[in-house]
Amino acid sequence: MTPKRVLRDRRSHIFKTWVTPTLQATGFKKRGIVYVRDLGSVQHLFNHETGKINTAGKSSFTTNCGIHVPGVRVLYWGPGSVEPKAPDAAYGLLNVRPGLLTPARRDTWWELTSSDGPEKDDEVGQELLRLVEVAALPFFDRFRDERAVAEFLSQPRRKEDQQVMPFADTFELFFAAILWKRLGCKDRCRECIERERSKTKKRYGAKTDEAFFARFSCEDD
Repeated sequence: MTPKRVLRDRRSHIFKTWVTPTLQATGFKKRGIVYVRDLGSVQHLFNHETGKINTAGKSSFTTNCGIHVPGVRVLYWGPGSVEPKAPDAAYGLLNVRPGLLTPARRDTWWELTSSDGPEKDDEVGQELLRLVEVAALPFFDRFRDERAVAEFLSQPRRKEDQQVMPFADTFELFFAAILWKRLGCKDRCRECIERERSKTKKRYGAKTDEAFFARFSCEDD
């Protein structure tokens, strides 16, 4: 077995031992490396992300939380855009690394090496489990339906949520408008569009925004 395979198997065992039981107990099912909790119009996604620079004897990884609402991103990007059949957390309409939701606001990464002692995997597993319990699951529980996502995207961002993507002043009002239209809230939809129109020419991507405005209406189709 190659050193890289050994490290990959260790990481898989850590998740299987420490993370999987807790997530499964709260309704998540595993799909490849992604844990999915399907609530109908909203899906909660959790998975690991490996570092870009790994070697045969060292591998680093972090975790991501995503709130996926099917159809919203592709509606903003327009004709030709395709939604992945099995999205990961980073594709979520909202997504964040759970360490950034803690009071320390720390982008938490773990490193496994071929020289680790036997206690290392349990230490990493315990830290992972704690982050799932204190940050990931409370985050997911805030967004159990489309309305909760729309409200979050429509409101000024609280300090503790500053690292949740999409960042403020990017796509949040476009996504909110789409959701409010789905929910039949025309006034909330128009409010988001008007707020976005007032700033859209001030940032990169204005042409994409104008294309969206041209084909999107808050009225019923």
